[in-house]
Amino acid sequence: MLRTALSGVTSPLMVAICLPTVLSASQPPGLSPAATVTQVVGVSEISVSYSRPSVKERSLWGELVPWDQVWRTGANEATTLTISDDAEVEGRNLPAGTYALFTIPGEGEWTVVFNRAADQWGAFEYNSSLDALRVRVQPRQAPHQETFQVSFPDVGTDTAILRLHWGTVAVSFAIQFDVQRLARERARAFVEAAGPEEGRDIWNWANYFYQNDYNVDEALSWAAALAATTPVYWTHALHARLLARTGESGAALDAATLAMQRARQESDQPGVSADADLLRDEMTRWSSDLDE
Repeated sequence: MLRTALSGVTSPLMVAICLPTVLSASQPPGLSPAATVTQVVGVSEISVSYSRPSVKERSLWGELVPWDQVWRTGANEATTLTISDDAEVEGRNLPAGTYALFTIPGEGEWTVVFNRAADQWGAFEYNSSLDALRVRVQPRQAPHQETFQVSFPDVGTDTAILRLHWGTVAVSFAIQFDVQRLARERARAFVEAAGPEEGRDIWNWANYFYQNDYNVDEALSWAAALAATTPVYWTHALHARLLARTGESGAALDAATLAMQRARQESDQPGVSADADLLRDEMTRWSSDLDE
């Protein structure tokens, strides 16, 4: 039969049955289409890949999806969750990596499971000994969602809320990163390897720490080097502001004076004049600090 199929004597259907990999690119659309949702938190990334079944007037919870049994949390292959850095899920540690994201729905409580065997079909070969973490969450009543949805409805500076929603039930859990530690590590590694043409990116890192008010001493050292090697308005202004942030008001005024000189020469550059007005007000406050 196989030789006949290969010779083209039998029908195309028989060839497709015998050689599924040859025609895999011609598969019809899936009933539960694949989807990926990605969210950046600080310098880290969360990504969920899953398939999206629809309700289709079926009874979901306790029937199509039995209570108190491991569910693939979608359709087809196991849903996977990838985190680029170590995180805390509902306050408990989860190392960086890719996990199968299973759930165990219950009438009053769900268990969310992060399993190390990410590459598997559904939950048929689920092995609890490979669980990296389990957390318990409360289900909530929600407006009807016809097609299963994974989303990030709330995102903060270090935390994202991941939400699973199907039918009229939704469950959510928090994923938190140590953004301050991770940002310091990324910034240091970048600055140490940066070439002279990457001064703008170094400035961005120094300004990030100024705006968020941490790692200021290290940011100050980068800003001072930039002001010395690239003496333009923006480098002097950031140097001045970081000096003031560390309590060095006199040195901040000196650096700001250099910034103002550059501002007069660079008044045609975008944003310089408007920021110089702000810096002038800051200089007044720094002068007051010296007089006290």
